[in-house]
Amino acid sequence: MKITSRTHKILMVILAAILAVTVLLLVYTGSVPEKYRLSAGDASPYDITAPRSVRDKAETDLRAAKAAAEVPDVMLRSDQISEEVKSRIDLFFGIISGLRANPPQPTPLPTEPTTAETTTGETQASETQASETQATETEPTVPAIPGVTEYPEFLAEKIILRLNTQLQIILSQDDALKYATLEDQRFESIKGHTQSLANLIMAGTVDTSGLKNALADRIDELKKSMNFYQEDSGLVERALGLILKPNVVFDQVATENARKAAFDKVQNNPVMIDKGTRIVSVGDIITDETYRLLQDLSIIDNGSFDYAFFAGIILLISLLVLIVAFYIRHYEKENIRTFSDYAALALSMMIPLVLSVYLARQSSLTPPVYFAAVLISAYFGFRAATILSICLIAAIMPMTSFDPIFLIVALCGCLTAALFTRGIIRKDNYAFIIIATAGTNFIVTFSAGLLQKSNWSDIMLSSGFTVLSGTLSVIAAIGIMPLFEMLFNSVSPLRLIELSQPGHPLLRRLFVEAPGSSQHSMMVANLADAAAVAIGANALLARVGSYYHDIGKLETPLMFTENQEGENPHDSMVPEKSAEVILSHPDAGVRIGKRYRLPIPILKIIHEHHGSTAQIYFYNKAKKSAENGARPEPDLSQFKYRCPVPSTRESAIVMLADSVEAAMKSTGTSKLEDAEVLIRKIIKIKNEQDQLIASGLSYHDVEVLVQAFLQVYTGHFHERVSYPDERSIRQPSN
Repeated sequence: MKITSRTHKILMVILAAILAVTVLLLVYTGSVPEKYRLSAGDASPYDITAPRSVRDKAETDLRAAKAAAEVPDVMLRSDQISEEVKSRIDLFFGIISGLRANPPQPTPLPTEPTTAETTTGETQASETQASETQATETEPTVPAIPGVTEYPEFLAEKIILRLNTQLQIILSQDDALKYATLEDQRFESIKGHTQSLANLIMAGTVDTSGLKNALADRIDELKKSMNFYQEDSGLVERALGLILKPNVVFDQVATENARKAAFDKVQNNPVMIDKGTRIVSVGDIITDETYRLLQDLSIIDNGSFDYAFFAGIILLISLLVLIVAFYIRHYEKENIRTFSDYAALALSMMIPLVLSVYLARQSSLTPPVYFAAVLISAYFGFRAATILSICLIAAIMPMTSFDPIFLIVALCGCLTAALFTRGIIRKDNYAFIIIATAGTNFIVTFSAGLLQKSNWSDIMLSSGFTVLSGTLSVIAAIGIMPLFEMLFNSVSPLRLIELSQPGHPLLRRLFVEAPGSSQHSMMVANLADAAAVAIGANALLARVGSYYHDIGKLETPLMFTENQEGENPHDSMVPEKSAEVILSHPDAGVRIGKRYRLPIPILKIIHEHHGSTAQIYFYNKAKKSAENGARPEPDLSQFKYRCPVPSTRESAIVMLADSVEAAMKSTGTSKLEDAEVLIRKIIKIKNEQDQLIASGLSYHDVEVLVQAFLQVYTGHFHERVSYPDERSIRQPSN
């Protein structure tokens, strides 16, 4: 029963919906890890390993908190403190300078003696005066020095008191006495050194320890630069030590930001538990931290459905389905058209998807995506294999916990498998597909292990998994091709290559029993191959179909002109009988082809290569006999092939190539100009007879096809260079 366009669309929608739901369920099932009924405080009856790499939140939080705690306080230089220190230095020397300029004098306490004591007091005063005069004569007086008071101890006490009151510093008695007794020039020198060093130190950013080091360094430099009175450097050092203070202040905002940055840095580079790491052993107590880790891995069975995870799978699969649909609709409309094409494509992708549900749990590198790459490349081309393999890999990625090594290995392996499948030219190259795919998987996995600095046992184990997966996938794909051909009426290039070998029993029979038909088929194959390449059709199918299109003539080879030598059996036959024999060879070819297990696409070419055209030669012969009154007027339907018109571009190409080649031979055409006229005439007739309406050929395709035919005949008509007869060449005389 012929499927209508409406029915075909309904079937496509139903198939797409079923496939989408099936893929969704498969991916979800394969992605959800095994769950355990455990609670915090339970003793685990299982050995539990991480089904995917996961962030260790407890350890990460601990390290992040430690990193934040180790961040030192952020201290910033304070201009206010620096200026305050400079002001205190100025005030320090201002106080001392003021007291030195106007030194205070000690004031004796006044006493008023009584009348009774006057005589005694006068007597004692006379004695005291006598003793002071005697002391003055015995002790030397301090010489007068400019800027120095005659009461230095009293001035020193005033300096100490004033500095303590105004600056809250305590100057030592010795330093105060030195300041009180210094000459003005030395005092000003000390003041200048102190101020300059204070400005220099405060220009930097110094904390307590930094201030101590900076002061020591500057004093050492000062001592080296002083040629005289080096002991004054001690006064400078002690003065600065009293007044200077750190000019940094704690910045709370900056400190909090620095600690947050340290915390976030650890959080952004968390401690990871790698996939396959054992996190719980049998008998271990499930702690709160372990329980939270198991929850993060989604392997705690709490009876709830993970809607967020399922929604993510839905979004991913929906996107992939849209990509595949868009690609097929816009780029593979010619190659993927029938329900059988869609069914074959779906099956080639569903088989590895189903297997991955189980295999991905054993190792993330084992999903057999290369199976789909080989089949799709064989039936639908390299481009389709590349795009659809990428979509298949993306669908399987959740099952592998998004393992990046699987992504790289699968992409490289699928590209290699598709390239070698599409590029093989002989049957014995099956082994090349297997070797190339397995070799690519090994090299990529091995190199990834070296780059990640994995240990040798892990590298070799992973490489072994990928090699085994690639090898078995390709072998399974090659082995299932005959089943695909039987189920979906399709034929793979590998099968076509096998059928194209001259040693095939049917081609050998054709060459021996019908040599003329064999030669004719070879020329038709050349024409069909060139035309198919020119318009982008399946050239291999067109060529192999041409080899077999006339095998029906094997039943009565001598009834066809190209196989006759001498007598023509049709001369003694009525036209209707001759036409019956000639018209039967497409049906006979189908019968013979089925006996030799030829694939459906080849059988269709055999059956359709004449379509519903008429055998005009015998019809005209019968018509001429009727005009002579020997026979009744012939019925044209008796002289027509009862076969379907070409349903594919390849079948139409073989029809046109067959008609052109037969016409060229029968007319003896040997010039390109005449050949072009004849070719266009034949195509025009076929078009007028509606032989090309179901083929899918466009007017542009037909024009390109004409030029391709002419290109073949350009070489065919080329005359070889005439060489002189060897006997006509004179031998040179000795």
